[in-house]
This record gives sequence, C-alpha cells and structure tokens, in this order.
Amino acid sequence: MKLKNLSIKFRLKLKKLIIDIRQTHLKDLRNLTLANIKKIPDIVHLRNLVLFSSVLSVVIMAMFVQRFDYLQTYFVKNIPDFGGSYSQGVVGTVEKMNPLFIQGDAENETDKLIFSGLTRTVSATNYVPDLASSWTVSDDKLTYDFKLKSNVKWQDGQKFTADDVVYTISLIQNPDTRTSLSQVWRGVTVTKVNDYEVKFTLPNAYPEFLDVANQAILPAHLLQGIDAKNIKLAEFNTNPIGTGPYKFVRFDQLGTQTEVVLESNKDFAIHRPYIDQVRLILYSDQESLYKGLTSRQVSGVADVPLDENTAVSKLANLNLIKNYLPQYEVLNFNYKNDLLSNVDIRKDLAAAINRPDIINGALGGNAKEISVPIMPGRSGYDPTAKGIDYNPATASDALEKAGWIKGKDGIRRKDGKVMSFRLVYINNTENTDVASIIKKQFAAIGVGVDLIPADINEISANYIRPRNFDMLLIGQNVGIDEDLYSFWHSSQIADPGLNLTGFSDKKVDKLLEQVRRSSDPAYRSERFKEIQQVIIEQQPALFLYTPLHISALSKEVSGSTQVRISQSDDMLNNIYDWYIKSKQTR
Repeated sequence: MKLKNLSIKFRLKLKKLIIDIRQTHLKDLRNLTLANIKKIPDIVHLRNLVLFSSVLSVVIMAMFVQRFDYLQTYFVKNIPDFGGSYSQGVVGTVEKMNPLFIQGDAENETDKLIFSGLTRTVSATNYVPDLASSWTVSDDKLTYDFKLKSNVKWQDGQKFTADDVVYTISLIQNPDTRTSLSQVWRGVTVTKVNDYEVKFTLPNAYPEFLDVANQAILPAHLLQGIDAKNIKLAEFNTNPIGTGPYKFVRFDQLGTQTEVVLESNKDFAIHRPYIDQVRLILYSDQESLYKGLTSRQVSGVADVPLDENTAVSKLANLNLIKNYLPQYEVLNFNYKNDLLSNVDIRKDLAAAINRPDIINGALGGNAKEISVPIMPGRSGYDPTAKGIDYNPATASDALEKAGWIKGKDGIRRKDGKVMSFRLVYINNTENTDVASIIKKQFAAIGVGVDLIPADINEISANYIRPRNFDMLLIGQNVGIDEDLYSFWHSSQIADPGLNLTGFSDKKVDKLLEQVRRSSDPAYRSERFKEIQQVIIEQQPALFLYTPLHISALSKEVSGSTQVRISQSDDMLNNIYDWYIKSKQTR
C-alpha cells in the first residue's frame, strides 16, 4: 500500500513537472537543471535518486525537443506546390475564344489564359520571355530578332515553330480577317529565319514594340487551310488550342450561369502552373458579380464595381489591390451629327460639365479629375494644360447669342432644329449614374439628352462599329505605350479603327506619325504636347476622369504580383506563379 502511494505521488510529480517544462523557456530549463544537479550530494535515499534521475532525463529531452523545433523553423520553408482550383468572376459572355476577335472582358480574360505571345508583360515596364527565349534589337530600333524556345508544344501536342508566328501576323494583316489588331501591325514585316527564329522589321522606331510582341500566337497547323474571311466562323473559336498557361476543357451550365472550365497546361513555356484548375464564372451584370464575390462563389475578380468598394473591403477573406490605370472615361462627340460638328457648340457643351460633381455623385470620390488626353506621368504631360472650365452661365449666353432659344420644355431650338442628342453608354451602375448627371448638367444650359443604355455584348455591334450615336460615354485605355494614334489619327475613323468621333486634323496626323517614327523621349514629348493642344482647342471629346481600379483576390491564393498594370485583365499576367497549395522543404 505504501509502495502504491509512492508510485502515485511520483507520477503526479512527474506529470506536474512535464507541464511546467512545456511552459518554461529554454533558459529557465537550463537553470532548473543546474539547480537539481547541485542537490546531488544531498540525495541519500534511493527513491529520491530514482526520482531525480527521471526528472533530469525529462528535462534534457525537453531541451533537445525545443532546440530541434527551433532549428526546424530556421531551415524549413514553405514553397508552392501543385494542386487546387481557382474561380474568377467576370461580367460578359464568351462567344469566341480567338485573340483576333476579342469582345469584352470575359473573352479577354479567357484568351489571356489559353494563348501566349513571344513576350509576356508582367508589369507595365517589365517583359519576360514566353514563347521566345531571347531577343536582340538593332541600333536603329527598326529590327527585332527573336530566338524561339524549341521545346514548346501546342496544347494538342504539336510543336510550336516560327511558322506559327509568321502565319499569325500575316492573318492579322490580311484585310479579309477584319480584326482591329491590323492597325497595330500595319507596315511591320515578319520573316522566318529558321524554325526557331523570326525577325520583325518595323516601318519606324516603336519603343514599346516588346509590349506589342506579346500578341497571342495562333496554331498554323489548325487554321492555315481556312480562308481569312471565314476565320471568325471557324470551329476553332469554340474549341481553341493555344500555348498559354491553361487549356480549354468545356463550358459548364449551372442554372443561368455559364462557367468556362480550364486546366493547367503542363507544357507551358515558362513553367507548369501551380493551380490545377481555373473556372471563369460569367455574370450578366456587376450586381450579380458582386453577389458572387460576397457569397464566395468566386475567389477573385479583376474589376470590383466602384459602388461596392466599401462593402467588398469589409470581406475578411479578400485582399484588395488598388491602381489607377492608363484609362479615362470619355464623352465622344460624333462629327456625323450636324450640330456636334460645330466646334463652338462642342465648347459650349464642355463648359456645362462639372467633373467634381460627376466624381463625387457617381463614383463616391473614387476617381481623379482629368480634362486632357495626356495623363500625369505620361510622355507629353503638361500640368498647366487643361480643358474648358465649368461655366454654365457662359455656355447659356453663347448659345442664346447664336440663336438657340429655349422652348417651353426648356430645350433650345433654332431654324426648326432641336438641340437634343442620343447618349449611348454601357448599362452598368457607374455609367448609368454618370450619364444621368451629364443629362442634368446639359439640361441646365437647355440641351436635351436621350439616354440609351446598351448591353455590354451589343454596344460594339449596334452602336460603336456603325458609329450609331450622337454622344458615346465609354472608357478608353491608351495602354502603357501612350498610343494616341489609334484614337486620333484620321486613318482610324472607319471601323475597326478607334477614332470614334470622326476627328480629322492634318497637323495632328503628321505629329502622330512623327511620334511613331521616333524613339527619342524629348522629341516624342514635345509632339505629344502639340497634339494635346489641338485636341483641347477642337474639343472632339470630353475627358472626364480616370477611375480608381480595384481588383480582389482570395487570401488563400499566394504569388500574385500587380505592379502598375495597364488594364484590368493584367491581374492574370503571372497566374502561372499563383498557388493555393504549399509544401515544406529544407
């Protein structure tokens, strides 16, 4: 009985000691050990000696475990591992998966995942090799020689070669293809040096050609037998084969929602993507997208609606990334309209616009005011340059003196003509609010506006391409290369050009051509300033604001880098580096 009690007391003491040791720092353990060692001479009873030996063994073991854990955390680190599934939400539909005919954000994001180019833009000023392994540039900046990676395969297993590059650029340049990309590649000659080398010869120096070289390449072995005029109708567009980080698997239909399902391309030229599956969930509007984000149906979106910024920022599972893109919201005046072809009327309309009222009323202050085509930080930027000041009283007086008299309905008329215009815009919350404020501001000077909201999938075919509008409210992205040519050169007036107003000025044409031929920053800057001054004087469009761009990504996803992106889908630039799974390594 006595021996049993001793055993119980021993176990209790030992248990208490172990608990104390776990809660004790390494330094304290050392002190405890030394204290017990000093007591050795006083130990005379066998039972105490046994107890002491047991305690000392436990202390030494605890010290070893603590030291081992410390060393393990020092030498072991987490690295990306393969696996997992990522879902991205986007507004729009996917009718074609062909980078030559992109319509809307949904097709843009899909094509960015499936296809790749010679270079890959990882930030607005940083390019890495993708299908190319290296490149050289001639001293006069007119010739670019690209060495191609020899181990790249198309997603159907066929080899990628220089023939694919030559075919793609030739297809873009063929007028029967009818792609808006033709203007970008106009005058550029591409030559096959050998199976794994191509040479581009430019008509003039173009400093941002490496950005142009990220043009998605198409497979010649699948498309070269199809007439250029029929490429838009090819079966390839619904069952694409690319060389990008992900390959198309199928469309899934879940109720009213469509999902584009993609799986990682293990032969991707840079490296196999870490995330095994990507699902693009397509929404009909921004409101539905927001609900998908808050319900965690999606793990990220490239463009968070500005009116939902505050609510989304409170979601604990998301990281928000904020940027100002090289983009502005523009109210384009169509020169085909007799009244809007009059520069004085355009100036009067410009004086009716209160930009701060638009930014605060429609965007909650999440934008920067802008009234000229060249934004801060860009070549040719002039801090003293500005558009026409807000002065509705002056605008009303000018219209009155020009014979435009208000009727009983408050709208001005002259010689049987009514000063009223159709304003077309993409039907979303931001544009609806902006258009409504513009309508009120124009009404204040006696100008009528009929608001025409257009679905994002129909605005191009029904309004932009046929130039079927009086005023068009739309975002314009000038890109990292500050290319004003596409928007203001007279050669871009007809579809598929992007000169939406019909603006034509010989001086501006000449200056734009000079800018494209030069790589001298000072020379380009001075000419940009001259171009801007003419546009300010002519007011072919009203530059309103540059919006704050916000993207959201689940905190479960690591590896994303977004540095000075130029458009919303640039969020996906390095998706092959993203990872959900990780593993430990020494």
